[in-house]
Parts: sequence; C-alpha cells; structure tokens
Amino acid sequence: MVIKLKNELMLNSYKTIDGRGFKVEIANGPCITIHNVSHVIVHGIMIHYCKPSNPGLVRSSSIEHVVHRQRSDGDGISVFASSNIWIDHCYLARCTDGLIDVIHNSTNVTMSNNYFTLHDKVSIKKLK
Repeated sequence: MVIKLKNELMLNSYKTIDGRGFKVEIANGPCITIHNVSHVIVHGIMIHYCKPSNPGLVRSSSIEHVVHRQRSDGDGISVFASSNIWIDHCYLARCTDGLIDVIHNSTNVTMSNNYFTLHDKVSIKKLK
C-alpha cells in the first residue's frame, strides 16, 4: 500500500504507526511530522521521495482542532520539541531535505534497526 499525502501527517501523543505484516509506504509527497508530542512509535514502514508540502490547514488532534501549517521542508520524519519517540525497523530514502530531523529540544528519541539509503546529508549533533 503506497500512501501519498497532500499535507504532512501530524502525529499526536501516545500514537503508534505499525507496518508489521504489510508493505506500508509513505511516498511522493509530504511525510511525517512529530511536533510537540510524546510517546510515539513509528515501526516497520517505508518512507521515500518525500517532498515539501504547500502551506495549508492540517487536522492535528480532534475533528475540531485544525491548524494552519507553513510549508514543510521535505524531511522523511521531522521530530520537533518532542520526547519519548521510537523509530524502529523503517526504510528511509531519497527525501528532499533530511531523512530524519530531530531538532528543538527533542529528548529521548531512539532510532533503531533502520535502513537509511540514497541520501547525502548525515549529521548527529548534541547542542547545549
């Protein structure tokens, strides 16, 4: 199953994306954003050919809560000001910007058993 998003997929706290047993791909559009949340698991999916999204309205939690988001930058997974995040057994390739960006005081982020390929930007930083 290939999922092509029109806008970034915003995850809420205490959520899991689990692709075990299926071939789940997010490709050819905006991808996943984990923003100001905690306790999220992303497991066993393929994320590739991610592109920047246009600004627009994105539902971030309940049916009533819609926020205006600026243009995303084309990351496969963007983790911003979040904690207790686990990204496991995922395949990430050929995204416009980074494959995974973990920024702005995100803590307790674990990336395990992932396959990163076909990309030329890699850095791991600890800023104080």
